[in-house]
Amino acid sequence: MKNNFFSYTFEIIILSLGCFIMSVGLNMFLEPYTIASGGLTGLAIVLKSLFNTPLWLINLVFNIPLFIFGVKILGKSDAIKTLFGILLLTFFLGLTQPLTTSFKTDDVLLSAIAGGIVVGISLGMLFRIDASTGGTELACLILNKIFPSITISVFMFIIDGIVILLAGIVSRNIETALYATISLYISVKISDAIVEGFDFSKSFIIVTEKPKVIGDSIMDNLGRGITFLEGRGGYSNKKKDVLLVVVSRREEVILKKLVNEIDPMAFIIINNAHEVLGEGFSRKV
Repeated sequence: MKNNFFSYTFEIIILSLGCFIMSVGLNMFLEPYTIASGGLTGLAIVLKSLFNTPLWLINLVFNIPLFIFGVKILGKSDAIKTLFGILLLTFFLGLTQPLTTSFKTDDVLLSAIAGGIVVGISLGMLFRIDASTGGTELACLILNKIFPSITISVFMFIIDGIVILLAGIVSRNIETALYATISLYISVKISDAIVEGFDFSKSFIIVTEKPKVIGDSIMDNLGRGITFLEGRGGYSNKKKDVLLVVVSRREEVILKKLVNEIDPMAFIIINNAHEVLGEGFSRKV
């Protein structure tokens, strides 16, 4: 019970912090130059430029109907979290509204890059706790229920494209649309990096004639566990033992040298492992 309480409290803190950071990115960097980098918040920036309506009001007006339509799709738990996200983002958009004029930079490109980074960080934080501020994600879930043959990712691509195009039309400047595209790309990359984690490891698949010797050497020298997989050569049709091992980045070079010293003819495949859970690595899920 106590663990559930702390977990829920932690998620609320991260949700609040993520919404605050997002509002700073939108008001301080993107809104001053109508850099609408996709989504409902991007559409809000376009409408603000047209009608001078505050971002927080547009966010609330659009999100509440979406939330009402999407409650059944979300389920009780996700619906509560999404409602919190909508209300918190609306509140912080109003709170940080003065940043639009207080700290405006004269460099549009820097503003687009900084906005993309800040919004990307906030999105990554929200995705890590499976939270949402409504907007595009909720709209796409609803559209997917109506048109199940079209995937959510396609709907997101279409909506983001339309919003970016509108930004260019409203500002009557194609460069604005290009800046918005740059900002959106950066946001996606930053949020993906945060979700996947920065603690990259390396997974090794080793095909060798000396699996036992290499396995023992890895355990003795690196202290890493080994998984033996059964394989069969496609050409020779002979059974082969395949070693699977995951090591940290600093151990990559050591492992390659170790395998090469024992069996120079070993076949090695090395992959990036963005997140590894278990003994010797992170245990957080």
